[in-house]
Amino acid sequence: MEKEMDLAPSEFVKDGKFTRRTFVKGAGWITVTSALGFGLAGCAPKDEGGQTRAAETSADPEEGFTYGHACCNLNCSSHCHLKSHIKDGKIVTVTPGAVPGREDYASACLRGIALSQKTQDENARVMYPMKRVGERGSGEFERISWEQAIDEIAQKLLETKEKYGEKAAGFYSFTGNSGNLSMSAPIRFASMFGGTNFDIEGIMGDHGASMGMILAYGVKRGSHDTRDYLNSNMIVLWGRNIADTHTSEFRYLVQAREKGAKIVVVDPRLCSSAAIADQWIPIKPQTDPALALGMMNVIIANDLHDKEWLAAHSVSPFLVKESDGSYLLDGEDWMVWDAASGSAKKYNSEGVMPTLSGTFDVNGEAVRTAFDHLVDEASKYTLSVTAQITGLPEDVIETFAMEYARAKPAGIRMGQGMQRVWNSFSSFRAIATLAAVAGYVGIEGGGASHMGGNPSVKASPDFKEPALMNKDWADTGGMKPNTVKTSTMYDQIIDKDPYPIDFMWFANSNFVNMSPDANKIVDKVLPSISTIVTVDPYWTWTARQSDYVLPACNYWEKWDIEDRSPWVIISKPMIDPMGESKSDVEIMSLLAQKVGLEKFWNKTDEEWCRGFPNTAHPAWEGFDFDKVAQEGIFARADALFEPQIFRPDGTFPTPSKRFQLYNEELVPYDEQVPSYKPMLEDPAGELGQKYPLVYLQFHDRLNVHSQHVLIPELSVVQSEPLLEMNPVDAASRGLAHGDVALIKNDRGACKMKVFLTEGIHPGAVATASGWTPDYFIEGNYQMLTHLTINPTEEFISQTSTAFYDVLVEVEKA
Repeated sequence: MEKEMDLAPSEFVKDGKFTRRTFVKGAGWITVTSALGFGLAGCAPKDEGGQTRAAETSADPEEGFTYGHACCNLNCSSHCHLKSHIKDGKIVTVTPGAVPGREDYASACLRGIALSQKTQDENARVMYPMKRVGERGSGEFERISWEQAIDEIAQKLLETKEKYGEKAAGFYSFTGNSGNLSMSAPIRFASMFGGTNFDIEGIMGDHGASMGMILAYGVKRGSHDTRDYLNSNMIVLWGRNIADTHTSEFRYLVQAREKGAKIVVVDPRLCSSAAIADQWIPIKPQTDPALALGMMNVIIANDLHDKEWLAAHSVSPFLVKESDGSYLLDGEDWMVWDAASGSAKKYNSEGVMPTLSGTFDVNGEAVRTAFDHLVDEASKYTLSVTAQITGLPEDVIETFAMEYARAKPAGIRMGQGMQRVWNSFSSFRAIATLAAVAGYVGIEGGGASHMGGNPSVKASPDFKEPALMNKDWADTGGMKPNTVKTSTMYDQIIDKDPYPIDFMWFANSNFVNMSPDANKIVDKVLPSISTIVTVDPYWTWTARQSDYVLPACNYWEKWDIEDRSPWVIISKPMIDPMGESKSDVEIMSLLAQKVGLEKFWNKTDEEWCRGFPNTAHPAWEGFDFDKVAQEGIFARADALFEPQIFRPDGTFPTPSKRFQLYNEELVPYDEQVPSYKPMLEDPAGELGQKYPLVYLQFHDRLNVHSQHVLIPELSVVQSEPLLEMNPVDAASRGLAHGDVALIKNDRGACKMKVFLTEGIHPGAVATASGWTPDYFIEGNYQMLTHLTINPTEEFISQTSTAFYDVLVEVEKA
C-alpha cells in the first residue's frame, strides 16, 4: 500500500536554535512553484536517465479551453486580476491576468488560485435558499424556494419596520467581496429602506491605522509605492508580513534586497518575510510605540534629526501655551518664535526664521515649541527603559536607531497587526513621527507607509465628476445612509439603546468567526435579534446562527466592476452559478420588489456595470466595455505608472498643511504627542498573574479571513489551526510539540495542537486567523477576544478592536 504523505507540522527548532525551514512539510515546494510559475512541472515523467520526457502527444494544450477574468477582491487590498482556464463549463486552473502598463505586476497567490475549486464544490457552497428548522446554531435547515424565502424575509422586514421603525433593520456588508456592486448592494438597499448600516473598520480592527495616519498626515493612507523601496538603503517591515499577506508586492522587496538594501523585520513572530531579512527584531507584543520613541530619543540625542525638514514641513516650531496645551494663535494663524527678531511671529510671515526648540514668554504667556513636547516624551524612553518595555537588548535598539537615521534613506512599511491593539492609533502615529524626525517623509526611498501606495491617476481639476460613478446606482430616492459605529454595535443590540436592531442582514461576512468575543455574540447579541439573514456562497459559522441563508454567487459567477486605480477590472459570469445562487444585486432586487422599492432596482447586473464608467471623463479614452469585459482589465488613459511617493512637496492635508506631531485636541487624554500606553490586558499587571501569555492572531499564506478555510488543494500546507509557542514557555507547562493544548481566559477557551518554534517571542502565543470552529479540536480563538470601548479612540473616531490585546493561559489538555 502506498505510504500516505506526512502532513504533520515539522518543527523548525533544532538543537535549541532556529533553522530556516518551512513552517509545514510541503509548504516549500508549493510556494516556490506557484511564485515562479513552474506549476507541477517537477512531476513530469522521467526517462531512465532521469531526464524529463517530452509529452506523449502533440495535442494543443489550449484545445477546448475558454478563458475568463475577474478581480480577486476577497478581503485583500492586492485585488489581483485573475485569469480562469475553463473547460467543459468548469474552471480547471487560475493564473495571473495581464496588467497593462505594468507587465511586471501580474500576480496570483495560492489562495486566489485555489479558491476556484472551492467555488465549484457543492459540499462547501450554500446551494439553495435555506430556512432554519432547529435551534439557532444547530445547523438544521430545510430547503425552500426563492419565492418563499423572499416573501417571508420581506414580511419579517416590514414587521420590524411596523414595530420599531425603519432603523431597526440592520444591514452589515463586510469585505468578503469588495466589488462595487457586491459590497454596496446591501448598503444601498439599507439607505433606501431607511435602515441602519455599520461602519465596519472599527470592529475589523483596521481603524487604528486610519486614526494614526490622520493624526499625523491628515490622510488615512500615507503610503509609498512598494517599488520605491528600490530607492531605499534600509527597509523596515514593521508588523507587516508582505510575503504572505501582500504577495503581489513581495517581488520588489526581493529586488531591493538584491540591490543591497538592508531589510529589518520588527515582529513578535518570525514571519515568512524574514526569509529575505538581514535582521529580525523580536519585539514584545504591543510595545511598538515605545520602540519608536526610544529610537527618536537616540536620534535626537545624537543630533541626527532633520531640523530643517521639521522646521519647514511640520508643526515642530509652533508655539504651545504652557497653561492649557493649546497652540498660540494670532487670529487663525499659528505662532512661531522668530530667531531673527527674537519675537513671536505668524508662522507664514515673510522672512521668518522659526526656532525649533525653546521656552519663551509672549505677552505674559509662557510657551514652548511643539517639538520640545515631543522631545520631553521621547526622553522618557532611555535605552534601559525601552529595553525593559520591548524585551530587546539595549545595543539592538541603539544600533537599529543609528542605522535607520544614517541609512539616507530608509523606508518603513507598517502592518495590520500593529493596529489590533489597545490604543491602536499609537503605533502608526509614533512610527510616522519617527520617519519625520529622521527626515524621511516625502522623499524617495523613505516614508512610513501602511499599505503599498498604488500607481494613481492624474488630477482632472476641470472635470468635477469622478471617473467611475453611476448616477442611477447613486440614486437612493433622497434617502441617506444611517451609519453607526461598530464599536457600540453589541451594546446597542443587547440594550436596544438608542434604538433596537430587530432584523439583521449579513452579507460578504462571516461575522461571528471574524468578530471579537464570539461567546458574547452567540449568547447575547444574536439572541436579541428577531430575524437574521445571511447571504453567502459558503456555509459559515454565521450562516449556522441565522434564520435564513441565501446562496450568493462568487466572483466567477456574476458581473461586477472594481476600481483598482489606475486600472478598472470587470468580472462577468464565466461559469454557471452553483445551485440556485444569485448575486447580491439580484437578491436585493427581489427584496426591493416586495417592499415598494422596485423602481430603484430595475436593471440587470450587467446594465448596472455598464453604467459605472463615466465616459465623458478623459480617463476613458479608448475604452470599449465589451472589449474590456472580454479581457478583464482596462488601464485608464490618465494612469500614472511611475512609482508614487507620499507628499513629495512636503505639504499635508492638515489644517496647517504640515505634518502633525502635536495634536492639541488630545490634551485631555494626555496624547497630544505620540506616546506609549501599556496593554489593556497587561501581562505585567494583576491579570497577568492568572493569564501570563499574550495571545496573537496573524494572517498567513493559507487564509484571508475564513473564505479559504479549508480548500483541499491547500491542505498540503496546513490542515488545522496550530498554537505557535516558544519552547521556553512550553517547557514550563509540560507541553511538547504536537500536544493538544487548552487555551483559556475568563471569556472562553479553545483547544488545538501546539507548534513549538523559537520564531516567536517568549511570553506570546499565536494562531493563524480565519480558522473556523469546524477545524478546532474544541471552541474557536474568537472565544478569547474582547470588544472594549477605548475612550480616546471614541473621541477621535471609534474604538478599533484590540484582537491582540488578549491574555491567556495554556495548559496540556
